[in-house]
Amino acid sequence: MPIDATTSYAADPDRVLATLTDEAFLREVAQALEAQVQEVSSRTDGSGTTTRVRLTAATTGIPPVFARFVGRTVPVTEVTTWTPDGDGGHRGALDLRAEIMGRQAVVTCERRLTPAPGGGTRATVTGDARVDAPFIGRQAEGAVRDLVTQVVLRHEHEVLQRRLAAG
Repeated sequence: MPIDATTSYAADPDRVLATLTDEAFLREVAQALEAQVQEVSSRTDGSGTTTRVRLTAATTGIPPVFARFVGRTVPVTEVTTWTPDGDGGHRGALDLRAEIMGRQAVVTCERRLTPAPGGGTRATVTGDARVDAPFIGRQAEGAVRDLVTQVVLRHEHEVLQRRLAAG
């Protein structure tokens, strides 16, 4: 199921990336999602920065048709590898995995932070959600896509806006 989201920030791409890869920021986003954090790390080397977040996320807000199968929480691992992009921006490869009753829900996305005309940053997320579940896979993929775009990215955006505004 395709994922496509775009937003803008007043800060330049380097500052947005520095915030997105800050461990305290990653913990704050998890807290906004009401998740229990098991691990947060951010490692920079010569090729870029990799963040890793392992958490247990509450399943409140999922469609009722799936609630009885999922349970109250689901383990989630998110790894994003950021590299410089030739246009003064940054490109991130996001891999998010959740296990739901022995089945894998996988979200793979490309994140881009590009300089916006007139200043600031244009941030895009494009990708795909896949759920390994016979018979209900497409419907479950739609639910995962909606969770990513309407809940996860929205909370991340709100926390990011607050942090960038605080300076």
